[in-house]
Amino acid sequence: MNIVWFKRDLRLYDHTPLYKASLSKEKTLCLLIIEPLLWKEPDLSDRQFTFYKECIEDLKKQAQKLNIPLTIRVGDTVTILENIHKTDPINTLFSHQETWNNWTYQRDIAVKKWAQSNNVTWKEYCQFAVFRQLKNRDGWSKKWNELMNTSLISHFNADLFTSYE
Repeated sequence: MNIVWFKRDLRLYDHTPLYKASLSKEKTLCLLIIEPLLWKEPDLSDRQFTFYKECIEDLKKQAQKLNIPLTIRVGDTVTILENIHKTDPINTLFSHQETWNNWTYQRDIAVKKWAQSNNVTWKEYCQFAVFRQLKNRDGWSKKWNELMNTSLISHFNADLFTSYE
């Protein structure tokens, strides 16, 4: 099974991980994880959380229109992925690369470690012009231009998406 992990990228249009997962022709779970510990971070506010919840409602409506099941879980990401993996082994995890705060960066390090130890391929796609692990800024503008000139994605195979209970 594949998972498309929605983080802050709560949309279906022009969603590279969703598109790439649909090309794999494997059963795919669309997963959104609400992380309570993240929302306790001092750089986040109730106003931001309210907006996040509104975006989740909009994503649910988008998914319903396209008949794509959306699974929403609350808790620790690694624990949730582990529980799913025990029931239905995950082959590939698709997501956008997070570029938020240190909490999400550390979470992603933990997810990467979990994925590697469970033989899960994690494919992260850039959505902003932040490129992790550059040794220097040489070539950054070339990467930026490539990203900015990438075509928008408007279609995917919705038949492969599955529900998880």
